[in-house]
Amino acid sequence: MITDEIFTQLRTIHKDLTENEFAKTYLRTSRSYLCNRRNNGKDVSNDVALTLYATLTSKARQWRASAKLESDIRYHKRWGQLSELYFSLADRLSEMILTRAKSN
Repeated sequence: MITDEIFTQLRTIHKDLTENEFAKTYLRTSRSYLCNRRNNGKDVSNDVALTLYATLTSKARQWRASAKLESDIRYHKRWGQLSELYFSLADRLSEMILTRAKSN
């Protein structure tokens, strides 16, 4: 499931991110919904995938804006990298959403 891949990637930068927090903050749903989908071998619905996409792009824009305002080169670089990561995760998700749409 792409949501599992995204969660794993986010855990590399946010070590304390729990599955419960991911479901609430990024998917705007419950952990039980996520577990249910996983147990049934299904990825999240298109609505939830679009919510995740919107959350990822919003966070990416926030990191990019912060990087532009930062004068310390270390933070500028790090925040720019975080923005790129969030945008790349959103791009991967959008490909999955488009593939789903084409198959319907």
